[in-house]
Amino acid sequence: MSEQMFIHGPVGKIEVFVDYPQGEVKGFAVVCHPHPLQGGTPQHKVPALLAQIFLEQGLVVYRPSFRGSGQSEGVHNEGFGETEDILTVIQHARELHKGLSFYAGGFSFGAHVMAKSYHSLPDELKPKQLILCGLPTATVDGVRHYETPAIKGDILFVHGEADPTTLLSDVIAWAKPQRHIITVLPGANHFFTGYLKQLRVAISRFLLVE
Repeated sequence: MSEQMFIHGPVGKIEVFVDYPQGEVKGFAVVCHPHPLQGGTPQHKVPALLAQIFLEQGLVVYRPSFRGSGQSEGVHNEGFGETEDILTVIQHARELHKGLSFYAGGFSFGAHVMAKSYHSLPDELKPKQLILCGLPTATVDGVRHYETPAIKGDILFVHGEADPTTLLSDVIAWAKPQRHIITVLPGANHFFTGYLKQLRVAISRFLLVE
């Protein structure tokens, strides 16, 4: 059962769900959920899967609710204010786990916010490994256009080949100048419906908690 905590953020309280591993704590992780105006919550199956994998590796996992959703204060800010909020959560978690390794992940809108947060952090404060699933990098049909910054590091990009929301061709075009590796699940949609086992395999092969 997740523990609920509240952190004071730039526009008020941020609701955060915290999970503790059994046994030794090796580090901590922050996981971002999909678009709150499209029904995304920290309990969504993809961030929940990310949290479970991090937990199994001995990490304390923090899953914040984006502003204006759950019990987090403020109103939706299209990823700009949300990035400030996530940087606040990361800083708070870092102070609670001084000297321990930091990992991070996000799905869909949450992957976008985490990519922006990652980009904003100085190199010495960046997570050791970053996992981004269904990263929006261009125009998402019916929602908005995403400007995703160029990022580098130990990053896993997982994308559904049949994703109609964040097109694989868009993420390839974004990744090409940076020469990123992309893990593609053939036939998978944006939500990895029916592909959670494969998603778990891809993440577990990548993640190396020391």
